[in-house]
Amino acid sequence: METDVPRVPIQLTHGCLIASIQLELDEEILAQFRRELLARIQADAPTGVILDLSGVELMDVEDFEALRGCAAMARVMGTRSIVVGLQPGVVSALVDLDVDTEGIEAKLDLEEAFRALQPEPAPPEAVPADDRGDGASPNSEGSGDEP
Repeated sequence: METDVPRVPIQLTHGCLIASIQLELDEEILAQFRRELLARIQADAPTGVILDLSGVELMDVEDFEALRGCAAMARVMGTRSIVVGLQPGVVSALVDLDVDTEGIEAKLDLEEAFRALQPEPAPPEAVPADDRGDGASPNSEGSGDEP
């Protein structure tokens, strides 16, 4: 008999997958979330993944490690992950518990995460000196300084 496991909604917005985690996490929910997230990364090829934890008021070490693992798996698939919306109490508890936050990129909100995931603009092409359009070239003679 299959039980209904609550799902973490995942949507594609501005080329990024956003997973809005608004429920109490457990092993089943996290396992299903991991499978769905990796399948969506493969199918959608997003520029990034944003894990929105604004609805999470309590998080234990195991839940955090599972989410950290999801971010690492996304990274192995070539997708950058950013965590947003961490509540001050959750942050305080994780630090007090000396949880390893290595490899976790965090921003305050979705807007900051979207900005961070925007592709860098291409640098302007360097224009060679002889193509400046002013008629001068570095090797031109008759610069006007001669009699």
